[in-house]
Amino acid sequence: MNRTRLIFFVVIAIALAVVGVSLGLRQAGVRTPLVQAPEAIEVRVVCALPVESFVRQAADQYNKGDHKLEGHAVHVSVIPMDGLTAMGRWERDEMSPVPTAWIPDSRYLVELVDATLKEKRGRDIFLTGGEYRARPIATSLFSWGIYQSRADVLRQKYGEIDWNAIHDAATAKGGWPELGGKPEWGYFKLVVPNPHKNVGGLMAMVAAAGEYYGKTSIQAADVTNPAFQKWLKELMGAVTDFSSLGSYSVENLALFGYSMGDGGQLLESDLLQNMAGIQTRWADPLVIVYPKYLTWFDFPFTIWMGDET
Repeated sequence: MNRTRLIFFVVIAIALAVVGVSLGLRQAGVRTPLVQAPEAIEVRVVCALPVESFVRQAADQYNKGDHKLEGHAVHVSVIPMDGLTAMGRWERDEMSPVPTAWIPDSRYLVELVDATLKEKRGRDIFLTGGEYRARPIATSLFSWGIYQSRADVLRQKYGEIDWNAIHDAATAKGGWPELGGKPEWGYFKLVVPNPHKNVGGLMAMVAAAGEYYGKTSIQAADVTNPAFQKWLKELMGAVTDFSSLGSYSVENLALFGYSMGDGGQLLESDLLQNMAGIQTRWADPLVIVYPKYLTWFDFPFTIWMGDET
């Protein structure tokens, strides 16, 4: 964690270097798009929800250092925002005020936004190479988090826990008794993040497609295939209520237990952070199972390189 916090400080320094160059040019009489330099330099960082706590702690530690640039005090503020919400605001030019940096869940969001803005502005806004390239501040992967009692039944029934086994469990008309579980468990309840509010929900569907087709590269034609769409609809029918899951699926699973779900594919870091609370609150331990096809989240620290910089 200390190494990751050091990376945060380094990329903040790089972001300030961009601001510093602009300030230097202004003082030298070179015209730039900057407005009149403020008394304090505010570095705004929009960050994905899974890393909000860490980024805020790192920002608080940085702010305590009384850092200055060209005689101006530097303050870092953190704005938590889901990756999909942030992407929509970037593409609609509704990100106001424009932040100094963006830490989304995955660099593929950066690439999508940059492609959209490049068409409007004629150049890259987020860089993938060079000194000011996007740099990951943390990594995590998607893994299965499932209650031990349910995992034991699924392994006995299917041999391993994967999306195909989960699909069959989700569509079992007799519910858990048909699978070998207890009648009071009812039907299998799947937990995945809301795909309208959380990048993890979309990534879960991509991971499901990977196992459905048995390959690591998924194309648009694969996702829109009617047979896969039917299979996916059957699978997602096991989700109790997307609206109740919101953007904090693991927290809700920790709070509400079996009523929220029996298990699902979730961010490993979220599962680990909430593991102690789950073990304390519920007698049945939650186990982590790693899938055959791994989906990574790299949380890149991405510096805005627009005219406002």
